[in-house]
Amino acid sequence: MKRRELLLHLSVIAFSTAWEFLLLYNMIWLGDYYIESRRVYIRDGIPACWFWYSPSLPFVFLVLLPAIVLLVIYVRFKEPLLKKSGLAIGLSVLSVVLVSLLNPKGSFLVLLAISAGVGAILGKGRGEKALLFLEGFLPGFIVFMIIHGGLAVSC
Repeated sequence: MKRRELLLHLSVIAFSTAWEFLLLYNMIWLGDYYIESRRVYIRDGIPACWFWYSPSLPFVFLVLLPAIVLLVIYVRFKEPLLKKSGLAIGLSVLSVVLVSLLNPKGSFLVLLAISAGVGAILGKGRGEKALLFLEGFLPGFIVFMIIHGGLAVSC
């Protein structure tokens, strides 16, 4: 792998992970976009709460923004590495968002499988396969933490 490709992979990892961390630390602001909740007071002021995961279109757009930006840049500059990186991030994050609708706890195993599969299919050498795995896994794992952090809120 050339030095230019390595630097491009590392910068994609850094910027996509930084964006997802920004969303993670603004989880309170994002909570209305993906968590629905209900509260009922039973008696003596004791609340009973229900939380469920229901992503809105703005939430899906915000978590997929790094992949969308990479694919738009790929269309402009025709750099194949950008397409691979965009697909690795997009498929991993989208798998976490969609699988969490059915089984939030099982989305971590799906994230591992999708990230490894995308890295194995799109990567040419061992180094590129590992970097594509990381490009998909790190943002996907942060989205996983955002979803589970929102669901773990108590009354």
